[in-house]
Amino acid sequence: MSNALGKGLNTIRAGIESTTKAIKETEKKITDIATDIAAIPPLEPIPLPWFILLSIITFLPIAAYGLGFSGVGYGRECMKFAIDHSTIGFSCLSVVFLCLSGLYILDFSYWESSCMRTIRAALFTLNAIGFLVGVFFSAANYSFAPLIVFMLLLPMYLMMWRHIIFRSNFRNYISWLPGPLFFWAVVNGIAWVVWTFSDDDHEWSTRVRDNYALFVGCPPNFDPENGYPACMSKYNPKEKTWNCYSGVDANGNYVPIGMPTNGMVGGCTSECANVYDTCLDSFMIWSTPLFTSLVYFFASFVFVFLNPEHKNASPQAFMKMFMCICFLFWVASSLAASNAGITSALMAFIVFAILMGALVAIGVHGAKSFTADLENNFINKFREKYSGYGTFFKGLFVLTCFPVVFAYWGIAYINQLIRKLGLPLTKQLDAEERKLSFTLVATKQRKEILSWEWTPVITMAINIGIFVQIMGILVTKITYLLLAMLRQKIEDEGWEWPLVSLLMICIGICMFMLPPVPGVPIYFMCGLMLVKVCEPDMGTGGGTAYCMGLGLVLKLIACTIQQKCIGETMRNNVGIRQMCNINSDMMRTMKVILMQPGLSLAKCSILIGGPDWPTSVMCGIMGLDVIPILVGTIPVFLLIAPTVASGLFVYLGETKEWASTLSTVCLSVTGMAQSGSMLMAAFYLEKAVNEQKEALDAIPIDEEVKLADDLSAKKAKIFREVTKWPILPRFMKLWLLSGVFFMIISCYLTMAFSSMCFEVFEMTSKVVDLPEGKAINLFKPGGFLAISLFALATIQVQVFKSWANKRVAEYEKDNPDGANDACEVSSLEFPYGNETKNML
Repeated sequence: MSNALGKGLNTIRAGIESTTKAIKETEKKITDIATDIAAIPPLEPIPLPWFILLSIITFLPIAAYGLGFSGVGYGRECMKFAIDHSTIGFSCLSVVFLCLSGLYILDFSYWESSCMRTIRAALFTLNAIGFLVGVFFSAANYSFAPLIVFMLLLPMYLMMWRHIIFRSNFRNYISWLPGPLFFWAVVNGIAWVVWTFSDDDHEWSTRVRDNYALFVGCPPNFDPENGYPACMSKYNPKEKTWNCYSGVDANGNYVPIGMPTNGMVGGCTSECANVYDTCLDSFMIWSTPLFTSLVYFFASFVFVFLNPEHKNASPQAFMKMFMCICFLFWVASSLAASNAGITSALMAFIVFAILMGALVAIGVHGAKSFTADLENNFINKFREKYSGYGTFFKGLFVLTCFPVVFAYWGIAYINQLIRKLGLPLTKQLDAEERKLSFTLVATKQRKEILSWEWTPVITMAINIGIFVQIMGILVTKITYLLLAMLRQKIEDEGWEWPLVSLLMICIGICMFMLPPVPGVPIYFMCGLMLVKVCEPDMGTGGGTAYCMGLGLVLKLIACTIQQKCIGETMRNNVGIRQMCNINSDMMRTMKVILMQPGLSLAKCSILIGGPDWPTSVMCGIMGLDVIPILVGTIPVFLLIAPTVASGLFVYLGETKEWASTLSTVCLSVTGMAQSGSMLMAAFYLEKAVNEQKEALDAIPIDEEVKLADDLSAKKAKIFREVTKWPILPRFMKLWLLSGVFFMIISCYLTMAFSSMCFEVFEMTSKVVDLPEGKAINLFKPGGFLAISLFALATIQVQVFKSWANKRVAEYEKDNPDGANDACEVSSLEFPYGNETKNML
């Protein structure tokens, strides 16, 4: 009896031990995957006393900023103070700009004496203080200004403690910091979520938005075309008070906004509840803890990847993490009740996050050492890894930076003129350098740029612009507009749910057939439109479940059509297989993963995280069975469900304020699920390339495609020869230069000056919200100009390709031995070889 009992206990103990071991292995595997895809930073163990000390040090900034600038603390008061003294911001920034321009022109970097170095340090300190003060008081126009100050002061604060406590223990300080930073990022984020749902006055709603807006003095939207001019009589511009809320006591005095109520009085119409729909200040105050958590999250990675002794300090890992942070910030920002200033807030976050990383790097390495390390470690590694995409990066540089380059050359020209005066503070020029029109550095840079092979660079810049404009205008603006028109039609005519379901299936399949269109807007509109018409027969819960199921069925139908009807029918076309780069390591790796039996995490990540149209079509081209692919696609329900729910809560938000917050949460989950699946897909593809070389080698090379690639390489070489910039006719040079000029203006208009081009229009908008209730009024005059320039540049690059193709044909005719006459000029699609094809 005792032996049997002992054996039983041993069996139980062994089972517990094996289960514990399996749990630990699973936990380690999940942690490793999360670290590899940049979900958490690689952390090192920290002695408990040091962890407590560092936790206190890192707690102070996030607590102080949250107390001073969020709705949890005194965010309204601080924002109001900054807005009331906004003139200080413009004055400070103007003085700083003039001072820095003067220092550059006077060659501050050549001040060598101890006295001049002291003066330079003092001037830079004053300029830094002036810049921070100016940015803070710019909150009237840029609500994210206090967050920028926090991002810039954080690395300075952390480096200060390096000199106070950790001077002799510097390396440990740098390696230990990511842990406490990541800890407070998580704790602060969780605390904000708990605070948000602890009280109705903490949840994002129209009333909470208006409370913040009234307190800080945010101007209401009384714009005659896009605002609510009928509500202007209810607003006191002198006192910045609003009497639509029942905020007036028995004596007629205005009740402080800290005592809000729900009612609307004074004859205000329901639309007056939206007069603050363009106030970004409210959202920034409410969401400050979320953004500070993202800043700490980003900072934890910065200290890892800028630690030269860390194994993960690589540009590839850092850029992967940084793109993830930018995407998450975009998701959070795009959830505001209005989108005014959201794009500029995103760009500011990206720019100042880079600057914050640079400040940390300078604090870690020192300025001179940082410059050398940047050149030797990061830039050289980047050049080595991405050397095959030189034309792409040059084209991107031309499209985005050339206006700045011309401004820089102008300053360098003025700097050289000052140097020629021979002032004591400036660099003394020798006879050769005095002959130059620009500074020596600028002259070398100009020479380098002018030596580029400009024909492929210009055409690449135009092609990138075409892609950007299609994604920015066709996919977002036009798609949302068409869906809004459909929504209005359904509401006006009162269609029943079977007809709406059939219509959603037809429209959804048509949209899925378009390569640039993602699936998220389709699922969102199901929740926004279809639940409403299903509610009378199914109830809210039943209608929601029906829409989620319909979204999954729609996705599976679209995948089947894309794989069987498009992919498999085109797989016998050599040109299509060549265009898809079927012989590349990435495509062959994808085939290895997707052919594996079962429902692995790697397979699901690729099927869900990859773009809808290309992924399914590639499965058909590679000849994969459709049933396993559809089974592996089913987990996309985890993306569909929160997207449908977010649309549902937007619909419910018209009558229930609490639904607005839940819509925000659901759409955040959607964004994180989508970005997480994309990162995991990239991770498993890269992992398979490195670990499954035997399986890759076992996949035979497509000989027909290989032959076509070889012929394309010959054609591309001929194309490059006959279109070299020095031998192009003058009219064709002017033709290309004017084309890229038009594309640059078009992209700058739509990206940097979007408010001049388009009306505010999101997935939740209605056509009646546009001026005069007409869909065409989505586009402002600037938008029509941008589209016209985009169309003109597109035509110009196509005309150039047609002209160049004739030159290629003439070359082949004159040199029959130099090219294969039987081959079509495939370089028309990819005229600069595999570099362009791979990048696309």
